[in-house]
Amino acid sequence: MVLFPNQVNMTTESALPLPRLPVPDIRAEVAFQHSQKQNERLQEYRLRPPKLRLANRSHSSTSTSTTAHAISFRGESDGNGKALPELDANALSGSYDRSMNETYFEQCFTRLAKIGEGSFGEVFKVRSKEDGRMYAIKMSKELYRSEHYRQERLEEVRRYEQFSGHANFVQFYRAWEQNDRLYMQMELCRESLDRYLVRRRDIPEETIWNILLDLLLALKNLHDRNLIHLDIKLDNVLIGDDDSCKLADFGLVIDVDRANRHQATEGDSRYMAPEILQGKFSKAADIFSLGVAMLELSCFLELPHNGPLWQQLRSGVLPHDFMKNISPELETLIRQMMSPEPEARPTVDEILSHKKLVSLLERRNRWRLIIKMVCY
Repeated sequence: MVLFPNQVNMTTESALPLPRLPVPDIRAEVAFQHSQKQNERLQEYRLRPPKLRLANRSHSSTSTSTTAHAISFRGESDGNGKALPELDANALSGSYDRSMNETYFEQCFTRLAKIGEGSFGEVFKVRSKEDGRMYAIKMSKELYRSEHYRQERLEEVRRYEQFSGHANFVQFYRAWEQNDRLYMQMELCRESLDRYLVRRRDIPEETIWNILLDLLLALKNLHDRNLIHLDIKLDNVLIGDDDSCKLADFGLVIDVDRANRHQATEGDSRYMAPEILQGKFSKAADIFSLGVAMLELSCFLELPHNGPLWQQLRSGVLPHDFMKNISPELETLIRQMMSPEPEARPTVDEILSHKKLVSLLERRNRWRLIIKMVCY
């Protein structure tokens, strides 16, 4: 669990990322220059569409019924040879009346606010008419164009079902199709880590170490399954009501053994590992992206999308003036994670063996044990 100082009770509709200022165009010999963030009007939350290539599942037509149908991959292998458990949570609400003209979304939820939009999806804050709780629902913006297009959308459902239940992944509840669109119901988190950084600006280093531990625990779950996320960034890390950091957006998650160059170049360029552009990637690509995220958190650094600054960050030239206020052990770890050579970067397990992270994890486990004893 991450403890966030000066916590504000916010939902993700107030957590939309602020517009980033342009990166200054400077010559290679000029030092990094700080680029301030401004409290301007919030812009839309960009969701990244899934890009995986899937084996075909049986589906006789690209057109789905006007009646809502639950979508689930439970019962299939989770990637480790174990079947995903069959859960009633994926069944549709019993209050859904198929004879009505209203969609399942309209019948079962009250739409409160639009909290995000991307090229392929919109996200809404809703209240369930069934249990009165608040959720986030992600809805496909475009109709299915083909069966292949549909399969790309459905892969994210498969991944959410695989990882849902882990403390450091966004909780997934159900998915359904209706009128050639896909809907996913998920937990409503307080805000993104990107928005938290903009709001707080100066984050205590102890909090940064806790954030890193949360993300490493999530990433270990992926890497142990031979999967890579390919889109680790602050926008894709959400802060739950329990203050833990949760990894979201599994649209680009791929099996290392089945990846190809096209799939590997779809992530955010600000966080992308240098070898990705050559079609060479592995789990080390996620480590590099995580290192960039920690650099951004630690230094309030405006990340470049391209240009000389982008090249310097991927050549091992990190902004010394920005890093002078962080501890030597955190600086050393960030430099190791952002090594230009993938083979030189530590693995998730190696980072988790860092004495600082070991101490934090032991402290968490002690608190869990104390809380469990008190509760009983």
